[in-house]
Amino acid sequence: MVKSYNNNSIQATLNGFREKVEAKASEAVEDRMRDVASYAVYVATPDESIDTGSYVTSFSIVPAGKGGGRGRSSKGKPRGRNPQEMKKEGFRQLESDIQNINFKSEMKSESARFTLRNRAPHSRDVEDGKNWRKDGYHVFEKIRREFS
Repeated sequence: MVKSYNNNSIQATLNGFREKVEAKASEAVEDRMRDVASYAVYVATPDESIDTGSYVTSFSIVPAGKGGGRGRSSKGKPRGRNPQEMKKEGFRQLESDIQNINFKSEMKSESARFTLRNRAPHSRDVEDGKNWRKDGYHVFEKIRREFS
């Protein structure tokens, strides 16, 4: 803090105030991305939707407009995988994505946005049952409802 005095006033300039606010804001956004990741994997993706684990391990989080994300195919993968183990793997991958984002730098942009995506070839089926004889699980609909 810098103090200065003149004839009839005293003032203080708070050095680092903006940096502290930016740091807190970027930490809050990073925490929110972890909340989104956890919800997407552990809440919005039901256990019964996990057979090979390809869908739940195809989530990715990136700054908007950057990166392609992961997309795992279920073809040739063993069926009947343990849903909780696959969810843990999916969350670990999202944690890695989050750790690789420089939130401080991204937050300096006035249009800072982040994208959660799932590029599994069958993601439309899981979401809305596109090629199934039943309704989908509406994973992204649940996420939007929770975080929008």
